[in-house]
Amino acid sequence: MDFYRFLKNKINYIDVILVFGLAIISTIIPFLSHFYNISPDGIYHLARFQSIADSLKNNELPSTLNFKYISQNSAAGVAINSLYPWLTGLIFIIPNLLFQNPMWGLAAGFLILNIITILTIKSLISYVSSNRLFIYTGIIIYQFNNYHFIDMYSRSAIGEAIAYAFLPLVVLGLLQVNDYRKSGFLILGLSMGLLINTHIISFIFGIIMILFNILYRYATKKIKLHDLIEICKAGIVGLTIGLYSIYNLFSVYLSNKIVEPFKAINMVDMNTMLTTLLNNDISSENSIGWNLGFPVTILLISLLIIAYKNNNNSDWKKWIIGAGVSYLLIFNWWPIQKLVNTPLGIIQFYGRFLVVISLLVSVGYVLFLNHSQINRKKLILLNIIIMVFSLSAVYQNHYNYWTYRRSLTSSNYYSTLENGYTFNDYLPTKKSEKNISVLKTNITSPIRKVQTNNSITFKFDTKKNQIISLPVVMYAGKKYDIWVNNHKSQSFSSSLLKIKAKKGSNTVKIVSVENNNKLLLFFSISSFIAFSMYLAFVNHQISFDDKIKTSK
Repeated sequence: MDFYRFLKNKINYIDVILVFGLAIISTIIPFLSHFYNISPDGIYHLARFQSIADSLKNNELPSTLNFKYISQNSAAGVAINSLYPWLTGLIFIIPNLLFQNPMWGLAAGFLILNIITILTIKSLISYVSSNRLFIYTGIIIYQFNNYHFIDMYSRSAIGEAIAYAFLPLVVLGLLQVNDYRKSGFLILGLSMGLLINTHIISFIFGIIMILFNILYRYATKKIKLHDLIEICKAGIVGLTIGLYSIYNLFSVYLSNKIVEPFKAINMVDMNTMLTTLLNNDISSENSIGWNLGFPVTILLISLLIIAYKNNNNSDWKKWIIGAGVSYLLIFNWWPIQKLVNTPLGIIQFYGRFLVVISLLVSVGYVLFLNHSQINRKKLILLNIIIMVFSLSAVYQNHYNYWTYRRSLTSSNYYSTLENGYTFNDYLPTKKSEKNISVLKTNITSPIRKVQTNNSITFKFDTKKNQIISLPVVMYAGKKYDIWVNNHKSQSFSSSLLKIKAKKGSNTVKIVSVENNNKLLLFFSISSFIAFSMYLAFVNHQISFDDKIKTSK
């Protein structure tokens, strides 16, 4: 009975029903008719997750190099797991291990991701409001805007979609640091550590948000030494949690010349955006037309008009004006295309800033509601309209959008990952170029006899003794064992597998040796668990102290 009373006091079952209900609604449509409309980005992410899942199934730690489920325009041994963080991908990897049908595992992964996204934005909005209807209005704006579904189901940019779930915690951590809450630096540090382990560009967004917070508080003369100390403490927490991913990235990047993801400055175009907005279109390739959806866009414009007419210095105005200014900055009105080869080019699609804008609108509107007389029925209607518009866009995307798409099913799941054509990012480059892969050399087309998570074996015939190139890339700083016809050998190239083959039949095997950085992997996971437990302890202590103060 004591345990039952504890659950009754600690768990609000209305919230449980609402959170799970919204998550399920967000997940069902992309899996209607037993298929998932997958993009090249989606194949890329699921392939790297599948390689990790296969390693865990074999009771092996994941290698930092990828030998299975490689894109047709890439090569075995590519360092995807080193240069694209994967730890938070366990959201999808663990369900893949639990379900025999990989499509059920994929659907479960998206369900878990949607639950986490709803819970993180709920934590943020609950910090600025105690009204349940207002809180869920903020949740629906963040969860059900069109850009979120572009990220998840149109682009299938799963790394970014996971990062989307953690960004609200960055804002929550900053608010708590500003309010001198003991848990502030922990929440901020945990969120930044999760971003490091998820998606580098989103991590950069987190840094931008922190810097903007510091600059704003400095300009308004609110910044204290305490703020900087807490942010530094958060930085230590984040770097500790992200140490595995940070080391993997720099150990390859600093020692090798690699094919980098393309640089671009694709700003949002007003005409294209209005077209996609009115058509309720979430086509992913049309990056210059990405938007928040018609209802949320109209809401933002309405709030900007109210803010302009309202002379009161209210907190909500800062958030909404920030959203409006940010929105204007992502349009292609500004002459910055010549800066494509600067760090600005790393962002590629400036529609990505819609994640920050949706956060600002979500919090700003809830703060507005806190100080306004709003008809409850009209507010519920607004929530329904936002959901209907975004879900109808997902429905149209699922059945009618097939540009560069494939229908992913349980029967073709693994073959799609094995034969997909995605990206050649992170391959070693040829000479000093950053966009020319070593695979541009003249290579043979051998038979892949055996392929495991950390090795590949080729079998082929030659008409004479000769040095040949095989489609396997290598990196400085990584360890390999090479076997040619059962004799240990070495490669004649440090970046591409080149061996001396004899006349007749040949068998060549290359094995990745101890390239899993297991100590750092254990350290990062242990750090996350330890800091999370400490956060729970601090929050419990704060709650206990508040009860004592109330009783007095």
